Amino acid sequence: MFDPSILVNYFVLGTQDTNGERHFFEVLEEALQSKISVFQYREKGQLALSGSEKLRVAKKVRQLTADYHVPLIIDDDIQLAHEIDAEGVHFGQKDGDIINNIQLAGNLAVGVSVSNDSQYKRIENIKGIDYIGIGPVFATVSKADANPEIGVEGLKYLTSKSKWPSVAIGGISEINLSSVLSTGVNGAAVISMISQSANISATLKYWRSLHL
Repeated sequence: MFDPSILVNYFVLGTQDTNGERHFFEVLEEALQSKISVFQYREKGQLALSGSEKLRVAKKVRQLTADYHVPLIIDDDIQLAHEIDAEGVHFGQKDGDIINNIQLAGNLAVGVSVSNDSQYKRIENIKGIDYIGIGPVFATVSKADANPEIGVEGLKYLTSKSKWPSVAIGGISEINLSSVLSTGVNGAAVISMISQSANISATLKYWRSLHL
């Protein structure tokens, strides 16, 4: 049974988001120590790892997240998710056929990104989805092919419509985090808010305080 509480402090990161692999693991471990609720390993873009290098890093990520008892979600790689025994897998709208993906995912938790009403309608009668990511709420530099930003009102609309737990994604920072969480969404997914933070522990402490 999927637990929506894991969506509260959702951290997304790949090696392309940091200054090399060593920095990637430094950021990840500090985020785990500071109590993120779930981690999504996401290699995307020109600088992303693939093949055996991606598998090698993913195995280390799995070990680290297991040590901290934090669920691990793999972005758009079902085979890798099964191979390292992750808890879930997440798909964007362009990441293949969603029904086929759900079947291949098997016992993995499944998340799907949604940016607008038509994308939501495309999936609303599909069984096997556990949560949706809604966004980008704001403009983001972390995703080169991101959809147009939907703003807090767009987030609020899709959150109220969703029959699944939902997590806000895209351009979320400490400045706009409070307005994002006020929409009724289960949590927020961030990259740079943590990866570029001067004090990850303080960032997570502030984030958690908004849920109290």
